[in-house]
Amino acid sequence: MEKGFLILVCTFLVVGIIHVVSMKMTKISEAKKSSYRKLFWYLYGAFFLFSGVINLLEKEAFSWIFSIEILVGLAILILNFLGKIEKKLR
Repeated sequence: MEKGFLILVCTFLVVGIIHVVSMKMTKISEAKKSSYRKLFWYLYGAFFLFSGVINLLEKEAFSWIFSIEILVGLAILILNFLGKIEKKLR
């Protein structure tokens, strides 16, 4: 029971922090938002790539799921570098 309550409180804290950050993001300029978005996609792609590589090496056996994870990470990094993920301003 105590473990479940701790998980509930932690979940509410994480959601609250995400909410506060998203509310702060509405007040910054579009140029900063664009740079933060670009940084987010680089970190997200790197996370997928490294997670797939580490899981593939750790399991010591070939797995399609981890290979797809590596490919998705590479695709995100390449598309972000080429500017295909950017939000187009009008």
